[in-house]
Amino acid sequence: MSSDPPAVVDTVVLRYFLCVDQLDLLLELLGRPLGVPRIIYDPDEGDPPDLATCEIVRSIRYQRQAATDPARDATARATAESNAAALERVHDAHNHGDLVVLDLDPEERRVMSGLTSPSGCAGFGLVLPLDPGEAACIAVAVARRLCLATDDSDALKALGSIDKSAPYERIRRLLARAAEEQLITNDEANGLHRRMTDLGFRDHQLPFPEGGR
Repeated sequence: MSSDPPAVVDTVVLRYFLCVDQLDLLLELLGRPLGVPRIIYDPDEGDPPDLATCEIVRSIRYQRQAATDPARDATARATAESNAAALERVHDAHNHGDLVVLDLDPEERRVMSGLTSPSGCAGFGLVLPLDPGEAACIAVAVARRLCLATDDSDALKALGSIDKSAPYERIRRLLARAAEEQLITNDEANGLHRRMTDLGFRDHQLPFPEGGR
């Protein structure tokens, strides 16, 4: 489809680039606009219960609740408040046309259903089913020949089982490419990676060895 974006991003990639205030860098690396399935971001959903809301808004609600949790210390509450404000920039990105919402067609929903099924996921080489967001991203990426941005190893395994040549990006590789393309320095790439791991990103190998430019 000529109207499709160049890449589809999952919740983890979108969340961490938002939280370190680097959505523009992600857009520069993957192209404008970025695509997200509606299960990840839905600007039209209203105010449903937490379990029914899209994944990014669920993250925003969690951070807002943490920001006022008296059981957390002042530093933790301030960090949560900052995270919530950063994540809420997703609305501006959508309003400015930098983020487009992708609705799945029947065939894409069929693939997503298999990926999230305890029995169907085995057909994609998986032991456990994928979360709905990652599954929707794979279904869209394969059907529309988009680059998939994810840091979920099982998602990438499933993607490879469908199409070994399908393009994809991981967070560390995106940060390394940003430095290689001179959008940031090696040290800045490592710094962004550290900020993401401080926020919970589960990858402790830096994009570059210490002491880069």
